Amino acid sequence: MKKLFLPMMLLISASTMVYAKCDHNAKKLVKAYSQIKKCRNNKIIWQDGTSMIYDDGKKETFEKVLKQADIEDSFHHSYTKGKYSHPPKNYDPGRYRNDKFFRKMYGNSASEVKKKLTTISWFGQKIQVTTVNDVHKKLKKVEGDLKRLVVKKPKLKKFLTPTSGTFKWRVIAGTKRLSVHSFGAAIDINVKYSAYWRWSKGEYKYRNQIPIEIVKIFEKHGFIWGGKWYHYDTMHFEYRPELL
Repeated sequence: MKKLFLPMMLLISASTMVYAKCDHNAKKLVKAYSQIKKCRNNKIIWQDGTSMIYDDGKKETFEKVLKQADIEDSFHHSYTKGKYSHPPKNYDPGRYRNDKFFRKMYGNSASEVKKKLTTISWFGQKIQVTTVNDVHKKLKKVEGDLKRLVVKKPKLKKFLTPTSGTFKWRVIAGTKRLSVHSFGAAIDINVKYSAYWRWSKGEYKYRNQIPIEIVKIFEKHGFIWGGKWYHYDTMHFEYRPELL
């Protein structure tokens, strides 16, 4: 009995370790995206049967994770809604992205993504946004709430329009990684009142002019803000409901 008991315990322990990989964050993905059926045995299972490794178990440097993030890495830094403070060094909630995950979700090429785009109005400006996950509808809700905000505070409109862009199949500046703009799931608001870490000359200094009232409305509808990154991009909002 003793000889059988020990291996069984080891087997249970090993099994538990495997299943533990599908943590509470994996459940957030299942809840946020209807295309995902479940997480099982450390794999994200899509509705069509496709599977992807959730956590590769690697603990790499900041730069390496940016280049080779697994799906679990996207939760490495917690995103906090509402009020914010100057982010600590290299604290970029949501900036770790798994390229294969987004390609599977929105399209593996520019042509595939374009088939799922639609044109909507953003404060009178025509923009292209993906219909996947109803992002186009979510962005219209953002616009509606922002318009009501602008009625109360007209001075805020200058931050919102003209938009600096939505869909464009491209890599992030200075990298080989695709931008979320490539999938039509991101919007940049008025660049004139925005700040971007790569524009800083000389010593790094966090900068921002975007009012928190605007940020809260985007977050309400599932969009995270690049102003909460150490590598700040204050014009940038992308649809990432699993982080909210």
